Parts: sequence; C-alpha cells; structure tokens
Amino acid sequence: MKDRRVDFPENEIKSIMYQTLLGLAYMHKHGFFHRDLKPENLLVKGEAVKIADFGLAREIRSKPPFTDYVSTRWYRAPEILLRSTNYNSPVDIFACGAMMAELYMLRPLFPGNNETD
Repeated sequence: MKDRRVDFPENEIKSIMYQTLLGLAYMHKHGFFHRDLKPENLLVKGEAVKIADFGLAREIRSKPPFTDYVSTRWYRAPEILLRSTNYNSPVDIFACGAMMAELYMLRPLFPGNNETD
C-alpha cells in the first residue's frame, strides 16, 4: 500500500473487508481468535481474500491471562496497548477497523514508532 499511488476503488475495499469479516465470523463462531490481523496477513488473489498466519491464534474459551505482546503495534486494540492480559475476539474487530482505514487512506491509521506513540 505504501507504494500505491491510486486509491483503491470503494467496491474493492468493501469486498476485501466483507470477506475478511466473514472469515473472522467463521473463526470466532468456531472458537478461535487470530490476535495478529494486519494487511500482510490477508492473502488476496484476484477477488478472493484469505486470512493467513495463525501462529498467535488462541481458543476463545482459553483462560486468561494472555500475553500482552501480540499483533503488530499499528493494529493493536487499546486493551492490549494498555497491557491487559484479559481480552478476547474483539481485538480482531479493532484490527479490521484499522485495516479498513488504511485501505482508504493508503497509510496506517495509528502509525507509531513505539507503544507510547
């Protein structure tokens, strides 16, 4: 995205986000949350979008505490930034919102150089 000069058409953004949210809904319904959603973990081929890299995924029913260092900083939900160890699947939805904003703006919504930023 950082090298892109032309905005994504709105229908393309809608399609990418719709497919991502459908994938998340399926994953959450079956008891898992990703914890590392970011544009690099969305595989796009033609009009198909797949969620990838489940290395940090956890079961929703897992008992906290969870590690407070998950996901790429720009896509971390506030509860994780505030070092909560008791969080769940909504952190994936926050990351989706940050990714959608990035698709529209062609730059990260919350670009910090560190956690304090």
